[in-house]
Amino acid sequence: MEAARKLARVLSDQNDGSIDSIYIAGSLTAGLGNPTSDADLFVLYADEAAMGDDVSQYNVDGHRVDVERYTLAFVEEAVGEITSFRLRRDNLTDLHKLPSKLDFVCRLYTSEILLSSPALAAFQQRIDESIGAIRQVAVNHSAIAINGHLEDFLGASVDGDLETAALVGQELTAYAGKAVAAASGDLYHSKKWVYKQLARTPVAGFPKAAFTDFQRGTWTDRGTAAAEELVFFVQTCIAASQLLSRQNVSLDVWPAWTAPAVPAADGLWRNPSYNVLGQDEGVLLHWELRRQLMLRDPAAFVWALCDGRGPQDVVKAVEQLAEHVPALKTMTAERVEKLLASLRERDLVQPQPYSVLRSI
Repeated sequence: MEAARKLARVLSDQNDGSIDSIYIAGSLTAGLGNPTSDADLFVLYADEAAMGDDVSQYNVDGHRVDVERYTLAFVEEAVGEITSFRLRRDNLTDLHKLPSKLDFVCRLYTSEILLSSPALAAFQQRIDESIGAIRQVAVNHSAIAINGHLEDFLGASVDGDLETAALVGQELTAYAGKAVAAASGDLYHSKKWVYKQLARTPVAGFPKAAFTDFQRGTWTDRGTAAAEELVFFVQTCIAASQLLSRQNVSLDVWPAWTAPAVPAADGLWRNPSYNVLGQDEGVLLHWELRRQLMLRDPAAFVWALCDGRGPQDVVKAVEQLAEHVPALKTMTAERVEKLLASLRERDLVQPQPYSVLRSI
């Protein structure tokens, strides 16, 4: 960090007016990283002609400092696209185009400013004022990344190739953890620090041991039944992250992250084949190439709570959540029961656990 600051001072002293601003960003300024992490210096220019190479490396007192150069026009484009993005049914694939700009915006959010400017201050203010929207993009990006890996995971599991399933399952679980971290306000983009993020932004009741088991692949000793458990756990992480972050409510209030060891005799189960994507009007349940359904938040909460608990326990869970979630304030027991009946009619919930492997 000090090497990057030293280089920034040299660049500032040599500035002929072409440099607009300078800041450090990356894992170190985000409070992550380790002793071998490098410091990334970002230099912004008003005029592209004055920029030179996009990226260059410097050795400063034995430390490597990467310098990345961008125009203010690029920053405007990145900040504008991320803060204004709203997911719809017809633009799901656009989420795949956002990672580099989402990463850039998240880095700027956690940056250390070394040479400020009115333009840079304005970008920071827009980001600060749009944290809710950025958080939604980050959670949705994790959800769509899970969608991309799920088919490979299911195929390997059905084929009995649990080694490959373990490898893909590591990605699925890491993105589930990233969704939890993002929903908790920890917006660093890269997934390689997910363990540190979950540790520094702990969620009450979050099963770190189960997360580690699934993410490291040690679950394979328990066979394909554990593969089903992994998919259900990943869906739970995404559902809780989507639903509570949309309401600006802490994930600490989520009642259960794993299915009960002994399900209720009248337990209800949600279909784990659906990915959970957040939109302005509600939650989109997306089953790739098969089905899409939009649920308003109250119905989506009821659906997500069907994790083996019985109808009366679902009612109690909704009542507990209603103490924190505005969208559930008017939910009566009768309404919850009607929603459960509707979810069963639409094959989103059933009395026995679904098998994602048998659906292949």
